Amino acid sequence: MKVLIVSSSFPPYTGGAATLMYNLCKYLPQDSFSVITTSTEMNKCDREYGLDCRVFRISGHSGRHFDGLKFFLLTIVKGLLLNRIEPVDCFLAVYPSEFDLYAAYVLSKLTRKPLLLYMHDLFSENYSRAKLYTQLKFVENRVFSSASAVIVTNENFKDHYTKRGIRNILVFHSCVDLSEWGRTELQNTAPSHQNLRIVFTGNVWETNEDAILCFFNAIKKRTDLDIIFATSSQAPYLGKFSVGFVSKKQCLELQKSADVLLLPLAFKPSCREEISVAFPCKMLEYLAVGKPILAIAPKNSFVANFIKRNNVGIVLTSLSEEKIDAAIDKLKDEQTRSNFSENALNTVKSFDANIQADRLLSIIRLFGQKAS
Repeated sequence: MKVLIVSSSFPPYTGGAATLMYNLCKYLPQDSFSVITTSTEMNKCDREYGLDCRVFRISGHSGRHFDGLKFFLLTIVKGLLLNRIEPVDCFLAVYPSEFDLYAAYVLSKLTRKPLLLYMHDLFSENYSRAKLYTQLKFVENRVFSSASAVIVTNENFKDHYTKRGIRNILVFHSCVDLSEWGRTELQNTAPSHQNLRIVFTGNVWETNEDAILCFFNAIKKRTDLDIIFATSSQAPYLGKFSVGFVSKKQCLELQKSADVLLLPLAFKPSCREEISVAFPCKMLEYLAVGKPILAIAPKNSFVANFIKRNNVGIVLTSLSEEKIDAAIDKLKDEQTRSNFSENALNTVKSFDANIQADRLLSIIRLFGQKAS
């Protein structure tokens, strides 16, 4: 089975979708797939986390309109050439770049090979910022209806698209590489530092900024906390709390050093749909290091329900400085943190990248064989 993956976000880039692709592709047979991706952003790369697989990089970055169009055209040309040299059995397009979907869709039509879509994020997140709303929605429906399967990361995601009338939805949960992030036993959760250490790792965007600002307002008078933000964001309010962009190894060490790991998600209306289905990679990394999560997330979002259901931390479903303050006080109790930590390590076993890669390969083979 030969698969051509179109994913503009790919290692050694360290964003969410790229991390997901690293976790999965690391455990796929290296001769089973090739990847077409963009050139990477050097300031957000970790060269130690590249993959030894067939990767074809196209100049530019598909997040920009002109470069996106260039990526779309060159990917089609490259994909046709690769298919001529070594026939492809199916195409796998990875969102969050719509140009990945467009290019793989055209390749699928031209070669008459099946198309699988892997939706790491919600396509309609672009609608609120798009002048061509109607056209975008039409294109989305056309691409989705032509796919053998639209793979989504959780049940909220599936419900969202089912209500839209899309039927070929398949739930395939996100994953984490437990060989690097995970631990086999619970370590002592007693702090090695005097203050309670709260750590956040990842990007700061519109999708979490209002929750982060509320968090900072809640803690500004406290002197019993060590706050660390590992992020490439230059937002001025991060100030002394930010240690900037860090490598994955440094990120892991920061997460291990934490007493509590912070997971904030936006409440603003423009982000409502996107946040309701979000399954952040960092949540599984947090679970894998066995530390409790302090989540600030809207009610009925996948993240809020997941954390409550598995009892791996505290979820606050409103932007309340008082509730954040009270939750931190509760998390200062060592036994409370220990209980959450034990639940986290038990929960994360179901999201092992090694197991999920086998499942993905089974899905690809299933639809590839149906088409042959």
